[in-house]
Amino acid sequence: MTAELYVKKALMQIYKGEIENALHSMKKAIEIDDDIVSVVQAHCFLGEYYFVNQSYALSKENLEWIVERQEEFEADYDDLLNDEIDKANMLLEMIEKFNLAE
Repeated sequence: MTAELYVKKALMQIYKGEIENALHSMKKAIEIDDDIVSVVQAHCFLGEYYFVNQSYALSKENLEWIVERQEEFEADYDDLLNDEIDKANMLLEMIEKFNLAE
């Protein structure tokens, strides 16, 4: 399966309440790494999931992956990844502001 299909599978699992399976699918999308848009979506999902579940170091790791490549994504994909980039920046700002990842 492709990264894009794993992200779609994860979304279906989320709707069914199968969060642990969705986590596995998102991690698999990152591992396959054949579609950068899907990989960004997976990192964003994981960053948000870990943030909500107070695993701030894991959240920060996934969100920083996006922010470190922000300029490249904005240049190559216009506004396609704006939501993910904005969310990553906002959550990272909160992690840093409140020293959550320490």
